[in-house]
Amino acid sequence: MGIYHKAHYHGPGAVLLGLKSKGYVLLWPKDLGPTPFKDGRGDAVIKLHWKEGSVYSPPDGWFHQHFNTGSEPARHIAIRTGGAKYRMGLRGVGNERAAVTSLKKGGNMIEYEDEDPAVRRDFESALKETGIPCRLPALSP
Repeated sequence: MGIYHKAHYHGPGAVLLGLKSKGYVLLWPKDLGPTPFKDGRGDAVIKLHWKEGSVYSPPDGWFHQHFNTGSEPARHIAIRTGGAKYRMGLRGVGNERAAVTSLKKGGNMIEYEDEDPAVRRDFESALKETGIPCRLPALSP
């Protein structure tokens, strides 16, 4: 509640099932870069609302981030396939941990301070509508 994950991308195959709380996911092709709204490409960003029982699967190589606007901690189960022979899931180019490694360090994750400013603004606006406080640290100007 009142938090969201950093945007990241990885390979195909992760299917997510919402178990607890509610919120939304933003998804966009990695080719649009880390700031699609700022760069005038916000029309290409998909906003998908989720709740308990929702199922979704981010496309291969698409940035996505999970937002919790509910009044309780979010819980998802992620089902992935693949293995040593058939690589799928959280892979990156030469880096198995790319989805949790900053773009600045060669990974596939956008740090909060580098994300599109519209992302935080929209999240804080959604929280105000439900009366839930934002639990993320303030960003430096």
